[in-house]
Amino acid sequence: MKTPFACCVALRLFSLFALGIPQTFGTNQFLTSAGVSFEQFAADPAAWADSTALKGHWEAHGDTLTLADSAAVFGVAADEVTAKQRDGQVQSFRVVFRGKDKHGNATLANLLARVTANVRAFTGDAGTSAPGGGTVFKYKAVTITLRSGSGQEVVAEFARA
Repeated sequence: MKTPFACCVALRLFSLFALGIPQTFGTNQFLTSAGVSFEQFAADPAAWADSTALKGHWEAHGDTLTLADSAAVFGVAADEVTAKQRDGQVQSFRVVFRGKDKHGNATLANLLARVTANVRAFTGDAGTSAPGGGTVFKYKAVTITLRSGSGQEVVAEFARA
């Protein structure tokens, strides 16, 4: 009698821990095509050198490149990933997250808290307040600025440090 009960308790605990694992399977074509997560890619100095050598599938719209692949950034599915280029070199990356719950209601506060926690875990930096609002994180040769965008979105901007 004790063994089945112990098994049920162990399975229940395992299922609770599984909720903390990012559920981004199947929605991260960038990882599959590039072989690296987007945040690791954006922190690599080689990503900033030549915009024609960017990993993944990008569509050009003037000086703005839009990632055609789906991507999970900081463990959260990104709704939009763009890169600004000038003279063939990437100047910045911009990632937009839009939060909706299963009923279609905006969940900006939860999304911002989740992305902020994941950026802190990735960078190992607690972050500092940005002058125009938001939080700035330093990681390797990039600065990541995280802020609430217009409407119900969270924006992460990668720039060279």
